Amino acid sequence: MKTFSLLLFFLAAIDIAAQDPSPFATFNQTGRLPNGCVDGYTAGTDTVLYTVPYTYTQVLSIIGSFKNLTWSGNPDNTVTLNGTDNTIGTARTYDTAGAHVVETLTVYDKPAAGPYDEVHTLAPLSIPMANVSFYGDYDGTTATPTCEGTATAFNFTINFCATNATLAAGILHMLHLTDAETVGVFLGGQNFTSCAAINSTSAGNSTSSNTTLTMGSPSTAAFTGDAAVLSACTLLASVGAFAAIFI
Repeated sequence: MKTFSLLLFFLAAIDIAAQDPSPFATFNQTGRLPNGCVDGYTAGTDTVLYTVPYTYTQVLSIIGSFKNLTWSGNPDNTVTLNGTDNTIGTARTYDTAGAHVVETLTVYDKPAAGPYDEVHTLAPLSIPMANVSFYGDYDGTTATPTCEGTATAFNFTINFCATNATLAAGILHMLHLTDAETVGVFLGGQNFTSCAAINSTSAGNSTSSNTTLTMGSPSTAAFTGDAAVLSACTLLASVGAFAAIFI
C-alpha cells in the first residue's frame, strides 16, 4: 500500500508538471528559482553606490525592517509577509508598476555598529509598461557607516536574468538609486559631498546629524509623503520613457 501511495504521488507530480509548460514550472511548483538563466533570458548585474550624510542608526530606522518599503514608495498596508519580519525564509509580496513582486529573504544581519546586510531573491516578474521580464537569485542591500559614523554608504547589487538584460539593468538601477535618494529625503534632504563637509556642518548645526527616527513611532507618518510620491509615481512614469529607448 505504501508503494502504491508513492506511485500515485509521483504520477500526480508528473501531471502537475505537464500542466505548467512555462519556463518557470519549477518555481511555480516549489518556489525555487531556475538554475541559471532559462531560454530567452540572459544574465545581467547592476550595482548602485550612494552615500547619505546621516548616521547608520538614522538610516536603519528607515530601512531596517524587511516589511517596511515606505522608502521605496510602498506603504506598509500594501506589503504583506508570509512569515515573521526580518526572518530568513520569509517572503514579502507587493504590486508596483503593474508587476506582482515576490521577494524572499535569504540573508539578514543588522549589527548595532554595522554594516547592515540584507539579501533576498526576486521571483520571476514582468513589467508590462517596459515589456521586460526578469528574476534574480541575489538582490542585496548593504549599509555601512562611514566618515567616522557621520554618514552611511549604500551598496545595492542585484544579479538577475532578463528578457532584455540592458533594459532590466537600467530600470533596476533607477529604482535602487531612487530608493537611496529617498532615504536621504526622509532624513532631511541633505546631499553628501565629503566627510569634511559633514563635520563642518555638524559643528555649526547639529540638528541634521543627531535626529534619530524610530520605526513605528508617529514620525513615520511622514514616510508616505513627498518622497514616496517621488519613488512610486514619478519614477514609474519615467520607466516607460526609459524603456522606449531600448525597444
